[in-house]
Amino acid sequence: MEFVPVAAMLALIAKIIDFLRYARAGDANGVFTQAIVWVAGVGVVVLTAQTTWADGIPFAGQALSDLNIWSLVFVGLAIGSAASLTKDTLKSVDNHNTSAIPTLLPSGPAPTHASGTPDVG
Repeated sequence: MEFVPVAAMLALIAKIIDFLRYARAGDANGVFTQAIVWVAGVGVVVLTAQTTWADGIPFAGQALSDLNIWSLVFVGLAIGSAASLTKDTLKSVDNHNTSAIPTLLPSGPAPTHASGTPDVG
């Protein structure tokens, strides 16, 4: 089994789990942000597959232009998930909050556990 598809599957699984955690915690911003990332990833990949450069963009040994729609959707979801994981990693090592950006949705009260303590995921 090739490394790239396996890494793509792992990234997608990790972000699906995060998405479900956000949904369970009632974090609308987390749910909305991840959904937008996935939609953007699929949209960009499908669009790119229709360009003249698609023949020169390989994914797991195949040109982007040769992939069927389901493969393009998978690649888009995986690229979006990998981008989210990269952003999460950068935020986790940023001790000074220099990469802070505004949320997509208005901020509400932070999700909390039944005990009243903040839910930090």
